[in-house]
Amino acid sequence: MLCRFAAVSLAVVALSSPLDAQLTTPSHWRWITDAPAQLVTGQDVPDSAWRFVTMPPGWHVTTGPGAILFDPTVRAQGRFGIEAEVFLFPDSENGEFGLFFGGTELDGSQRRYSAFVLRRDGMAAVYVQDGATRRSIVPWTVSDAVKPHPGSGTLKHVLGIDVEPRAVTFRVNGETVVTVPRDRLPAEGAIGFRAGANVNLHWSTLDVTFRLAEPRPQR
Repeated sequence: MLCRFAAVSLAVVALSSPLDAQLTTPSHWRWITDAPAQLVTGQDVPDSAWRFVTMPPGWHVTTGPGAILFDPTVRAQGRFGIEAEVFLFPDSENGEFGLFFGGTELDGSQRRYSAFVLRRDGMAAVYVQDGATRRSIVPWTVSDAVKPHPGSGTLKHVLGIDVEPRAVTFRVNGETVVTVPRDRLPAEGAIGFRAGANVNLHWSTLDVTFRLAEPRPQR
């Protein structure tokens, strides 16, 4: 069963055009910023502000402080897969960007989630955010699947997470970056985007697949 947020390919030429000042933030989504900041929807984003707007196909985010963004009506449990297509713009700094899953208590000080994130320098990491504490599962590491930003134009990555009974596999552009035991991180709960500080991103898709068939027997 597929829960599809958006699934239209995004042309780079469309991404390169200025954002319409009348674009709006999706009303049914929630967000939690790493530090207090004003939310804006216009083209100008002051240093003390950030932007999150619907821009078909998908969503555009320009951060000051980092944030997680999610639709609170969508949760994943059991066996499932997540896939998202993201474009990184050249004015982004080296902040992280990617997906989170297993989110619980997100509105409180004891929020908890797992995250799979990339950086413009071509590195990837997996961590668990537990309240104010970040626990590294896979430290920042170079992967051939993660291309560094060339310095001009937009760079596209397709991130994937496959959650199985015993393991969680993290993919970029169809290639496996790392697989970790499922019991090392929270997997069931809210899902969404993670954007670090000072990045300019466009997510064109966010797809969740719930796997109903029994998994292959383990040998």
